[in-house]
Amino acid sequence: MIQRGRNSKYPSKIEVWREGDLVPEWLSDRARVESVDLGSGEKILKINKLSSGGIEIISSDWTNTLIKTSGEGDYVCFGDNRIFSLSEIQLNLLYKNDVEK
Repeated sequence: MIQRGRNSKYPSKIEVWREGDLVPEWLSDRARVESVDLGSGEKILKINKLSSGGIEIISSDWTNTLIKTSGEGDYVCFGDNRIFSLSEIQLNLLYKNDVEK
């Protein structure tokens, strides 16, 4: 996804992941992989559910939190070598798909 405007607080290009999607390499490299599905090869991350509806992904060091999302359905984003969380509304305001004209 690419940024719609110019906001220096956010990367100009990002990749996104949402719980339930296939885990991308940029996330599995930094997060604790709890197991791997032997049939599909899909990685399963160590994720804790939060009372807010969000999730907490544990870091690959097994002790720290890599990222927390605020609510259910929030996106985990990666750009400029950092990971951050955005709600769907925030994502749609800040970014557009690369394929949009």
